[in-house]
Amino acid sequence: MSHVQDQPTEATADEQGADDPTTTDAARTRKRRRTAIIVAVAVLVVAAVVTAVLAVRVSASTPAEAVSATAPVPITVAHVPDGTKIGVVVTLGDGEGAQWDDAAQGALVAQRRLELGGTDVQLVTKNDGGSADGARKAVEALAADGVSGIVVATSGDHVRGAYTAAADAGIPVVAPYAAGGDDAWSTAPSTESVAAALQDALGDVASPLLVDLGGGAPSGVRFAHVLDATSAPDLGALATTIAQRTGAAAGSTDAATTDGQEGTVQAGTTQTGTTQDGAQQAAPDSDAVVVSGPAGRQGALVAALQEANVTAPVVLTPEATSPAFAAALAQAGGSLSGTFRTVGVETDDARALSSNAEGRAMSAFLGGVRVLADDADAKNLTGDRSFASVATVADARSHDAVVALVTAVGSARSTDVSKVSDALAGLDLGADDGLAGPALDFGARQALGDRAGVLAASAQGLGLRPATADDGATPALVWFSDSTD
Repeated sequence: MSHVQDQPTEATADEQGADDPTTTDAARTRKRRRTAIIVAVAVLVVAAVVTAVLAVRVSASTPAEAVSATAPVPITVAHVPDGTKIGVVVTLGDGEGAQWDDAAQGALVAQRRLELGGTDVQLVTKNDGGSADGARKAVEALAADGVSGIVVATSGDHVRGAYTAAADAGIPVVAPYAAGGDDAWSTAPSTESVAAALQDALGDVASPLLVDLGGGAPSGVRFAHVLDATSAPDLGALATTIAQRTGAAAGSTDAATTDGQEGTVQAGTTQTGTTQDGAQQAAPDSDAVVVSGPAGRQGALVAALQEANVTAPVVLTPEATSPAFAAALAQAGGSLSGTFRTVGVETDDARALSSNAEGRAMSAFLGGVRVLADDADAKNLTGDRSFASVATVADARSHDAVVALVTAVGSARSTDVSKVSDALAGLDLGADDGLAGPALDFGARQALGDRAGVLAASAQGLGLRPATADDGATPALVWFSDSTD
């Protein structure tokens, strides 16, 4: 501390005098008092800093600067046989679930951390194309490759094809971004807790409007009005409609809406006014908006809502925690510094702000991200980009799925899928086992026990991921628990 270093001359003289037999009792007393005062001041300063950091972490609307935490980056799992393979199913392109492709790169961080701990594991990646048939074929190919477990790092109805094929082959599946069911373990929040968190995010609003971009109506949440926009091609016109419905553009007749752009309005919504082409315009009837659908469409719509000056609260479904949301928002010319709210559990970099075991575990994961990004030869899961280009968004959820499956292999001391599946069902893992996110109990198919809460986002980097000069790097938001809710 600077308070100690500001006294070099006197401290040195005292230290020299301490060994001098001619030093007086008064001088020794002065030295002890001075030392006690310096120590007391240092303790008070440290306490004040810690208190300030924790206060900011709890109350701020954006994450505080990260508190430095050191933790071992390597992960050690004993008794993992040589040649162990773990499959990873991703969706590339524009298919259903493609929003998680970049997030899934966290699996590579787990692989590198395990390697640093002395465990070599091969990751085998297959693209399911976003279809049930593609998911089935991807799992069948992984089974032929001899994988001991599979991370289904995608979401949507099509993943059922992967689950069924894996069940037929007896291969354990962990799904970090989708519901599980009878044939897979899910480490995503339960449907029930997501519904409750969405209701919490809406608070006491009286007339919420659901804008369905293809995600459907969230189960268990009541909406006063529903705007079916699954096939709306013009998100700018859709944003104008939403602005009118929420009062941001009430009375405007210049912005036209055309048939098919507004979609199907349900729940007895009234309509007033006409546009230049004769289409009806909606009167204000909604005081909040919930946007449901793929992350890319959500991001593009939010950019349009920013342009339309919509001021009503906007709540996004959990797909928004995907890197695709920020990427689409930026590509559409939107601001990453806006106010964004969704629901989920805290699995992002903000966990590293805590000084407990969970914070140190996230810091270790982020240390692994930096190690891998510094490797010029490291590629992404499909080998077509450098890992450095996705290091800003590689995700703890996919990382933890790989750690869980490899731990099950070690517990089984075998790559036999039936033994690995049995071992996985007996695991209860936490930060001490290498997880970067919340604890997981695989005694139930819903392995994540933490309930979803309201999350807010910040474009403020925490300085824990490697800076990249790669122009193709994915822009990122940091999602953290919204304690203001």
